[in-house]
Amino acid sequence: MKIIKIIFSLLLIYTPVNCLQSKVASVKIYSALVDYESLFKDDDISLISYNLLDSGILSNQVKVSGSMSVQGVYTTFTGQFDSPFTTVDNNRNGIYDFLEVEQDFNLNLTGTANYNFQNVGSYTANLFARFTRVTGQHTFNLNETVTVQTSNIPSVYPGQTEYVSETLNAVHALGTITYDENAGTYTYYLGYHGTSGSASGSGTYSVNSDSSITLSEMSFPSIGDSSFASSFPALSKKTLSSSLTVPFVSGNKFHVMTQIENAPFYLVIEDDNDANSDGKPDLLRTTSQEVQSLNLSGWNYHIWPWVYNSFDDNWLYYHRSGDDWLVWRNKTSTWLKFDASNGLWVSN
Repeated sequence: MKIIKIIFSLLLIYTPVNCLQSKVASVKIYSALVDYESLFKDDDISLISYNLLDSGILSNQVKVSGSMSVQGVYTTFTGQFDSPFTTVDNNRNGIYDFLEVEQDFNLNLTGTANYNFQNVGSYTANLFARFTRVTGQHTFNLNETVTVQTSNIPSVYPGQTEYVSETLNAVHALGTITYDENAGTYTYYLGYHGTSGSASGSGTYSVNSDSSITLSEMSFPSIGDSSFASSFPALSKKTLSSSLTVPFVSGNKFHVMTQIENAPFYLVIEDDNDANSDGKPDLLRTTSQEVQSLNLSGWNYHIWPWVYNSFDDNWLYYHRSGDDWLVWRNKTSTWLKFDASNGLWVSN
């Protein structure tokens, strides 16, 4: 063997194999949930308790209650307003505009609120709000008009109007999926936003004839509020999990809108890997089932799990995957799986 091949082979020995075949794509998951708690936070307000009584996903009405300290005065509140989550799909691509961050979103909301200040009095108010999102943003802007309807507080009178602007976080997850196109396996990590927590997992994937990919497992963010255990169980969990099929759209993008335990989600995978420059992401690549027979007799030099075989004049890397043995054949840059029924190594 020439000295250049020896040097190259030895370099491969110290190169992690997962770097040779693993590739990374981004994952984004958007939900129908919004963190409304921030509506009741301000510089002179200390929130004591907050209860989301109805998320509005099924009823189209969000209901909240809680207590807070307003300049030292104990105050309870209740509120009810239109849910911003709608099934409007203006560009008719099958994805609700609320979930599609690549689209602007604009909606008018109305509602009512009641505030009771301990030893001071109470008032009720009507709410009118403009709920908007700018393309590419993960948050919503709420510009709200609060008009007092009834009051027994001397300094607060019917018809009095206040204007409030707030930024609300949509519950979503951002992360990565690391995949091995030869083995058809992947791992993923997701950081949660608009709610606490994170998720990770692994699975297998397959490429379908319609250029969609099927994932054996994926996690979805929820809010983990135990009060919904009976009325909406999905919201009582912190993380939901399901298999799903994600269609290829164009360019580097796969996306799908789905429901997990009645909770709507929108999942996007963006894969910039294109090793063969065919204009399609490598997540769509499949390996052909070419049967190769390797004669591994002759002199072998071991630096396990690497083995140099003199008969094949090649470095081979052995890897145990579940109940199967795989071998990386450096000469052809392919993974082969041993088929005990015929004694052949088959392209994997």
